[in-house]
Amino acid sequence: MKFLILRKITTKVFLIKLLIVIILGLIFISIPRKYLGDTFPICLSRIIFDRECLGCGTTRAVWSVLRFRFREAYEFNKLIIVIFPLIVGITLTWLFKRSV
Repeated sequence: MKFLILRKITTKVFLIKLLIVIILGLIFISIPRKYLGDTFPICLSRIIFDRECLGCGTTRAVWSVLRFRFREAYEFNKLIIVIFPLIVGITLTWLFKRSV
């Protein structure tokens, strides 16, 4: 009996986490391209020091990868080759991590 209750709780937590990932992903994908740094710089390094940091272009690169624009993503930030698999791995680890 205790195992069934624990399994129901784990399933509910998983579904809530999955819903969070889906909703945040849909919100991120629906952001228009013009708000991702071309017109409005969103990097504090660019705003304060007028220089690009290693993370500059990462948001646009992830956005491009999610839209299957891999060449464009690589042009925005060459580290996307490492960053995107890490983001996916961390998200999947969080999603499937047992909460008990």
